[in-house]
Amino acid sequence: MPTVVGYSQEQIIDLMKAIPFFDTFTLYEKKRMASFYGGFVTYGPGTRIITEGKKDTSFYILLTGKVATEKQGVEINSMGKGEIFGEMAFFANTERSTSVVAQESVFLFRVNQESLQRLGCEIREKIKDQCMIKMIKRIEKLTERLRVRM
Repeated sequence: MPTVVGYSQEQIIDLMKAIPFFDTFTLYEKKRMASFYGGFVTYGPGTRIITEGKKDTSFYILLTGKVATEKQGVEINSMGKGEIFGEMAFFANTERSTSVVAQESVFLFRVNQESLQRLGCEIREKIKDQCMIKMIKRIEKLTERLRVRM
């Protein structure tokens, strides 16, 4: 189970300032997100955050720590601070295509449809824009890997 952490609003804002995902957000918007109850969670090492094949309504922005992405129990990727995960199933409303496990203690901003609505349209649109940018960069990396293999 996730644990709601005792980071102060200022500490959360400082973490956000260090992550490019949040560069387009104003200080007011960062403060609004940082004060969002239940949006921030921690998981300890080895904890499964997302389970392949399950339906879930959240995606995550990794503020600290590292996670591993697994497909059928085999690690396929590792992600660190500033990365997002779970966004494909979130936007497509589908089952999870992979599992995600904390490799070390992680601090995450958890986003679901309810929280997006409560944060307001400007913040919601910026979050969606940043997710699209991240997904496009991921596709570009995969395309380059495939090109190199051929």
